[in-house]
Amino acid sequence: MKAESPQTRSIAIGSEALVTGFSLIGFESMADPDLDEVRDFIDQLSQNHERAFLVVERYLARELEDVFRPLQQEGGDILMVEVPAIHEPEKLDSWLSSRIAQKFRSSLVEGI
Repeated sequence: MKAESPQTRSIAIGSEALVTGFSLIGFESMADPDLDEVRDFIDQLSQNHERAFLVVERYLARELEDVFRPLQQEGGDILMVEVPAIHEPEKLDSWLSSRIAQKFRSSLVEGI
């Protein structure tokens, strides 16, 4: 008998406008949370070794960089992606996307 792997929670954190859309496709949501609420939530996920996929609005990711940066760098049970505010879709970039672009640019330069 195959053991079941733990479920991964899908959670959107940010403004009401952003998380509403994610909640419609089954994400848990934290709308307009204060910074301490997010810190406590992330600490709880980490301490409980819960698997989670977090979609975090950019303003929170930047305000709580000390919390989210280690998640992005270390990997583990919590995967986090940063998204722009719903009214700024053209600004879809993040620390991770910048690192990937930088890696591709250096690979292209080395190949020349």
